[in-house]
Amino acid sequence: MVRKISIVLLLSLATAWPLAAQGFIKVVQGAREVSVQPLAGARPAREYYAYDSGQSRSTNELAEANTAVFFLYREPGTAQLYLFVILNKADTGSGGTANFSFKDLPAGADFVLKDDEAGIPFLALFLPELRDTYTRTNAQYDVSWTFEANRTDGGVLGPLGEEFKLTVTPGSLTGIQRIVFKYGNINAPTRLELSTTESFVIQALKTQPPVARLVLTPAAPRAKQTITFDASGSTDPDGRIVEYKWDFNGDGVVDLTSTEAQVRYAYPAGGSFTVQLTVKDNTGVESSITVPLFVSPITVTVVRSLSVMTALPGYTFRVQVRIHTDQDLMGAGLDEDPPVGWEITPVSNAGAVFKRSEVQWVFMDTIKAGTERVIIYDVTVPKADVMLALRLPAQFCITGIFQAKVPDIQLEVGNESCFVVSDCLPILEAVAHLVPASAPGEEDKLDLRLSEAITQEQLMRAVELWRTDRPLVGTCGERISLEMLKRIAAYATLCVAVDQPLPQLPTPKVQARRTILAPIPCEGVVIGFYDSRGNPLGNKFTVKVEITTDRDAYGVGLDEDLPVGWRVTPIQNDGFTYKPGVDQWVLPGVLKAGQTKTIIYQVEVPPTISVETTPPDPCRVISAETVVGKVDTGHPCVEVDVEGQSRVELTDCLRVIVAISRWDVTRDTIDLTLSDKITFLQVQRAIAFWLEGTKVPRTCAPGIVDYETMKLIIALWLTGTPICEALPSRAPGYCR
Repeated sequence: MVRKISIVLLLSLATAWPLAAQGFIKVVQGAREVSVQPLAGARPAREYYAYDSGQSRSTNELAEANTAVFFLYREPGTAQLYLFVILNKADTGSGGTANFSFKDLPAGADFVLKDDEAGIPFLALFLPELRDTYTRTNAQYDVSWTFEANRTDGGVLGPLGEEFKLTVTPGSLTGIQRIVFKYGNINAPTRLELSTTESFVIQALKTQPPVARLVLTPAAPRAKQTITFDASGSTDPDGRIVEYKWDFNGDGVVDLTSTEAQVRYAYPAGGSFTVQLTVKDNTGVESSITVPLFVSPITVTVVRSLSVMTALPGYTFRVQVRIHTDQDLMGAGLDEDPPVGWEITPVSNAGAVFKRSEVQWVFMDTIKAGTERVIIYDVTVPKADVMLALRLPAQFCITGIFQAKVPDIQLEVGNESCFVVSDCLPILEAVAHLVPASAPGEEDKLDLRLSEAITQEQLMRAVELWRTDRPLVGTCGERISLEMLKRIAAYATLCVAVDQPLPQLPTPKVQARRTILAPIPCEGVVIGFYDSRGNPLGNKFTVKVEITTDRDAYGVGLDEDLPVGWRVTPIQNDGFTYKPGVDQWVLPGVLKAGQTKTIIYQVEVPPTISVETTPPDPCRVISAETVVGKVDTGHPCVEVDVEGQSRVELTDCLRVIVAISRWDVTRDTIDLTLSDKITFLQVQRAIAFWLEGTKVPRTCAPGIVDYETMKLIIALWLTGTPICEALPSRAPGYCR
């Protein structure tokens, strides 16, 4: 198999045969296109084939072992073209076969020589070498050649005329390992090896091809430098050039098609390139030329940065143009083009002379290699009444050109150029340009000249505005949500400007676990109990949420969802900020890998809440509520449910064991502030309840001290075991 590569050769115009003075011939297979010249000999075509019937072979010197050789032959005298096919099998092994199809034969063309054709069919039975078949259907020939070892076969097809397009398709080949097309000097022809599986086209045209010529200026360009590609030297011997195709990087794709001979192009980066120019004449004939080109890496960079993505009418923002060079620059200047009529105020001219009316800077000295110059100026947006004719929001752009005379370069100012003017700023931009009030009673302000990186002071002001649910200045009354605050925290902690995306970070595994500490162990939240002053008791419980991560996470938030009316009082925030009313916490910083943050808060259940009986346990009046929540991060974005305890049991009566442990024997009533351990006096009171068989006040039905309960109370007292723990002699969880 011949590897297919793209080869485009210019046709030689200095040939001696008559047709060459009028046109050209090429062989095309796939993307491969090669101009060829017929072999010019001194003998007629049939004689040059050198067919030896006695040897059943051709003695033509162009034959090659195990090869199908094709060539065009120009016959002397008639100047007619003939296509030769010579098949040769080496003197080893068995014979060979070759099948070819010839399509689109020109009018009047035929096989004028058929090597070993079986003119009489039955002769092939006695003479195996006479097994060739030539089948013609209109303008197509299907030929099958069969030959023995050390024999040749083939034929001569023609005359072909001055203009034709003949398609040759290989079929099955045995003993033939390659196809070769020969051209040029008949005594030392050039070999063109073709694929044995794909069709190839032999095409002759009457007209001469155009000649492509290309000149590049400058010849040694730099990246981002405009190059002139000049093809005006291209010519066509018998017509005119009508089209130019430009492939600037040699990838086979036409980058530009023009009718002009000169075009301009700048390479964005340095490197080695192959420029290909293809010219087409008025008859559709094309020729190409390739030119190697080395583009030096860029040594001068000019970038603009804007302090805003969105500006407000009447406000001023800042522009910086940073010039860096690795070579000396002389006669340098910057020409900026802001919106017409906007006020420009220079802040730093970096040693250049500034012309306000044109917004131009000219450097009077040499900008030395390895140095940097920074030009800074402010742009003031017209006030709202001036911009009434515009429909806001609207986009505006600043463009600019940096030039130097030595060396001769011209570069567009890169990076940021466009911004939006609107009545309202996005929240992120407003925070980045926020000037917090310096004293109570003052209002926050905006300074659009500030950078777009959020400072710690701006972050903490955003936290306070979120906590107090107050609007952010310059945003048309927008308030900061928990999601936005986490994003603000991520930008501030990572020190990323708000006009840039946050960096890609590995996704952390964030975990959050909740622990609920009930006021009455083994009982839960108790409703309807009050102290001597009328204050509710037993209706408060404590929640602890522990948050951890295996990778750094930025802007972590906790959002707890409790029943309506339940009041939360933070006890420990561990660096988080709490927003009352919505029960949300946010960490304005980073939660480090392996670090655990603990949030503790107290929940007060309304003392008048109703308690419903929950079957199938009729012995206790109880209901339950749940606490659910989520922890998520601003960056990378992760959201997880808070795991652990979530059920809060509510009751308005006590179990007997709990009531005895809380019995105030002095006042002969229940005191929920007492401990979980039963005292001797409480045992005596329990004995009285047992002997009397009366119901213990404020206990769930049946509420009496029976025989088993009495023994348990005594055992808890004697061992000093808290009522919620198992007795030393009993397995944990044993039913009491």
